Amino acid sequence: MTRLRKTDDLELMQHADGELPGELRAPLAGDPEAAGKLEALGELRDLLRGHLELTTDETDDRKLQAMWRGIDRALDAEAPRGLWGRISSWLDRHRGHLITGAVSAGAVAALALVLRPAAGPGEGTAEHGAIDVRPVSLRSPPAIEALDTPEGTGTVLNYEDEDGHTAVIWVTPADTVEGI
Repeated sequence: MTRLRKTDDLELMQHADGELPGELRAPLAGDPEAAGKLEALGELRDLLRGHLELTTDETDDRKLQAMWRGIDRALDAEAPRGLWGRISSWLDRHRGHLITGAVSAGAVAALALVLRPAAGPGEGTAEHGAIDVRPVSLRSPPAIEALDTPEGTGTVLNYEDEDGHTAVIWVTPADTVEGI
């Protein structure tokens, strides 16, 4: 029987670990040299695993505790001290979020300034699509053009005093008895 290709050691290790695809396992089954290497790899794996288990059982817990204390001391030494240290540490950890928020707010403000309608003569009121930012006392009262109250009555009251203008819309259903 002639083989067209020689099995390399990487494929043997993948086969021993169960990582080799099924179509590549068949040629390994008929190769006595590969079978011997696979058996040796299995024995080596078992030997190494047993040695590591024994080593971890023999390790002194005091050494591990000393290592953890050293790690804790190093972390404590790097920890910020005082109120300003904690604030600056928090800012360092959240710098990206703060910068993103500030850039986003600036972009929204710039878009609002660029995209607002131009205020010409007589413009700048709510009727032209812009937001009316004048104080309430300087605004004109709302004009009610129509008041449709099915099965009832509606009344519009406009008041003007020192604080400005007030419009009250009073709707009374028809089934209400007056005086009660």
